[in-house]
Amino acid sequence: MLFKLTKESEVLLQERVRTSRIIGSDKTLVLHGGGNTSVKGEIIDHTGKRVKALFVKGSGSDLATIDENGFTALRLDDLLRASSIEQMTDLEMTEYFKDSMVAPDQPSPSVETFLHAFVPFEFVDHSHADYILAITNTDLTNDNILDILGRDILIMDYVPPGFPLAKEFMKLANNYNLSEYKGVVLRKHGLITWGKTAQESLDRHLEIVNRAKDEINKRFNGMGKLELEKDKIDNIITNLPKIRGKLSSKKRKILNVDLKPEIIWFSTLPEAEEFQSLGPATPDMIIRTKFEYVYANSIEELPEKIEKYAARYEEDYKEFINGKYPMHDPYPNVIIIKGLGMITSSTNKKEAKIISELMEHSIYVNLAAKSFGKNKFISKKEGFEMEYWSLEEAKFSKIRRQEFEGYVGVVTGAASGIGKSTFIKFYENGIIPVGLDLDLKILDLSKSLGNYSMGIVCDITKENEVTEAFNRIVLEYGGLDIVFNNAGYLHPAKIEEITLDDLMKHINVNSIGTFLITREAFKIMKAQNIGGNFVFNITKNLTNPGAGMLSYGSSKAFAAQVAKYVMIEGGPYKIRSNIINPDKIFKDSKIWEGGVLENRAKTKGMTVEEYKKSNLLKIEVLPEHVANVVIALIKDDTFGATTGAMIPVDGGII
Repeated sequence: MLFKLTKESEVLLQERVRTSRIIGSDKTLVLHGGGNTSVKGEIIDHTGKRVKALFVKGSGSDLATIDENGFTALRLDDLLRASSIEQMTDLEMTEYFKDSMVAPDQPSPSVETFLHAFVPFEFVDHSHADYILAITNTDLTNDNILDILGRDILIMDYVPPGFPLAKEFMKLANNYNLSEYKGVVLRKHGLITWGKTAQESLDRHLEIVNRAKDEINKRFNGMGKLELEKDKIDNIITNLPKIRGKLSSKKRKILNVDLKPEIIWFSTLPEAEEFQSLGPATPDMIIRTKFEYVYANSIEELPEKIEKYAARYEEDYKEFINGKYPMHDPYPNVIIIKGLGMITSSTNKKEAKIISELMEHSIYVNLAAKSFGKNKFISKKEGFEMEYWSLEEAKFSKIRRQEFEGYVGVVTGAASGIGKSTFIKFYENGIIPVGLDLDLKILDLSKSLGNYSMGIVCDITKENEVTEAFNRIVLEYGGLDIVFNNAGYLHPAKIEEITLDDLMKHINVNSIGTFLITREAFKIMKAQNIGGNFVFNITKNLTNPGAGMLSYGSSKAFAAQVAKYVMIEGGPYKIRSNIINPDKIFKDSKIWEGGVLENRAKTKGMTVEEYKKSNLLKIEVLPEHVANVVIALIKDDTFGATTGAMIPVDGGII
């Protein structure tokens, strides 16, 4: 750090943090890092000189959890000199901020930094309050709005964020004595308040918002509720893979299905169709939601409507952006189906859920706004300009997506051994991992990874449990892309010692269980029609059977045949199927528990350690070796032209 705070600024910043968190914790004010706050104070620079500074929310900070380190310090005098500049591009503004920052290692400051600097008060609060937007996103005149919110505020018509907004504010400040006002309402954008103390600015903010809230409550009864019947949920699950396939035409998408009673209720209203071309609550949401969404009267008509949306988006892109930036994925991020709720999509589950939450607020705002008159938002042209905002495009250009972002991978037998290692490798490579296992540890493993991974306690030999597991996967993510058939059962016995019960247990787990998993996953991949990958853990007993392994090897041979038929029938749908044949994987493996390892070593006349390394390479084969081969097999740039392969992972069989 190239500076330190004065004692006075330490106190000011602590107060700034306290009230910022109050604003950030209220979702009717800000969502997912939205809004920004600031305070003006002094710092002592590297020369020991006291310098006036603006501390403004930095990029990546969330007001709900922000601390002192979440604010970026800039030289205030530098920022104020920019008031004499007539025009400034976004790139020039970004460079200006960099040059004005006290410490270059701090986060980039808010895009509204100039606006915060130009307000001649110590504390400034800016939110995108739902209740304010519900009044400003209308055809009400500015005078009508003042009648509702009070004459102690000012109103500005919509101006794009950044330097243009700050310059328009300066014109307002030149015409009015701001000390006589509590704040300014930015139409279709939000609310800004100021004060000599953090509490004063906060109190003013909440006071103005509550005025809007009180008026809305007189006119609008709020969202209704409607529960969804189970048969309709089954219909959604049946159709989701096809929808996901359409949405993933350019790149894999993860879906989020919103079945909240309020959303189901809204989807039945005429407004659900009317609002599809209206736009969200605020322009900054467009970056995630896009300007328009898809509305459908039934889920079955969605594939056609999705394609029409994409074609229309491409036409709008040519009209409004015309190659200035590369075209975004043209497929919709939001879908509303009459009586069935809302589907949102993105390349990861977190973003899909954020889009859903943004739309929930937009629905409320637009319904409430309608109670005041006609809904009125920015134009589609302005919407596209916001979606392709140069500052966001600069961010996008720096993002390096993981190869498997947007993929969902299922691993059976995921609580231990090879399955556990592969489950973790999926997560590390950007795949959303779904682990199936009888062991409850799969729940703890999934929870430890987070990132929307899923653990399911499931007996793969029971058809109803397998079906239910895949229904859960589809409802949570929309579909799946990868299956690693890994779960297995092993109990060695010589031919004359094999009982029918033990033989059937091998067949149920290794044959029937593998078949059930494959059948349900294959249906989903085929419906998606965007390809997919199956990898089968068959083991070396298929090609090199060992004594005492008849039940195991024979049941695995059936699974190997399943893999071949997936290759044959899945080929036309770009569904690949490959086999790996590991041997003697001991680490964290349940197969070798209960004396099995010791007995096998004794049968071979070896110590346990000798048996573990009884291969040509004289190494112990680890679960990680197998997991890495699985990852390689599903990489399109590595094995994308390979299906029906069988790869040993055994150290070389002697």
